[in-house]
Amino acid sequence: MSKTVVAIPVSLLALAAMVFLLMSQDDQRTPLSGELSSANAVAAAGGIEVSLFCAASNQSVMEDIRRAYEAETGRKILIQYGASQTLLSQIEVSGTGDLFLPADDSYLTMAREKQLVNEMLQVASMRCVLVVRKGNPKHISELSDVFAEDVRFVQASPDAAAVGRLTKNVTTKLGIWDKLETATDAYRTTVTDVANDLVVNAADAGIVYDAVVHAYPDLEIVEVPEFSDAVAQVSIGIVSSSKHPAAALHFARYIVAEDRGLQHYRRHGFRTNRGTAWSESLR
Repeated sequence: MSKTVVAIPVSLLALAAMVFLLMSQDDQRTPLSGELSSANAVAAAGGIEVSLFCAASNQSVMEDIRRAYEAETGRKILIQYGASQTLLSQIEVSGTGDLFLPADDSYLTMAREKQLVNEMLQVASMRCVLVVRKGNPKHISELSDVFAEDVRFVQASPDAAAVGRLTKNVTTKLGIWDKLETATDAYRTTVTDVANDLVVNAADAGIVYDAVVHAYPDLEIVEVPEFSDAVAQVSIGIVSSSKHPAAALHFARYIVAEDRGLQHYRRHGFRTNRGTAWSESLR
């Protein structure tokens, strides 16, 4: 047998040995910090990340719930905050997401009509209120005071935010929406944008949810009779196209559990009915 014929299998064996050695060294290398943290995050969640589209009005309480849930279960929750109508449109256009929690369940009704959401769970309620900076420097005592020329009044857009839509519906029935609209110096995308305007002294008065004021110690509520029945019901729905419906339901049930999520909701100024105790039995 010629040397050339013998050399071929020997060379192949040598090449295979080199490849094996390189692969072994690659397997034993230290992962980059980004790769390691990413791998750990996915592992901690069992490979599943549940995404929630959540109204900005619920951001403060939902962050507390998310932290508690992730610490207790090791599961990962990704949350996008925004105006209720904007979030609904995103779910409809993108076909993504696992859970939808708008500021008013009328948006969940719309979502169900479009077959974007199936199961719904009731969470809490909150009320529209007139809000001013602490100390009430403009001495506003009734809703008609915002009609004054020297009062800078802002509110959330009825076309984007649940609080704006509810405000328009209530005041239209009372026959004062046109005056309120004329008095409005600016419309904001979310209820928290309205609150932030008052905090930085870009406005003198605005309309927000009472539960939102809990996160703004520099603001105070002016009780007005026009909003006594302006209540928004907060519910959460499972998105029909969810890729992880069981995991989504697990987090939704945690939110509405009496000894878990509802405790946070009450602490943040929301009104809730008594829920059931948390149980891991349904996964």
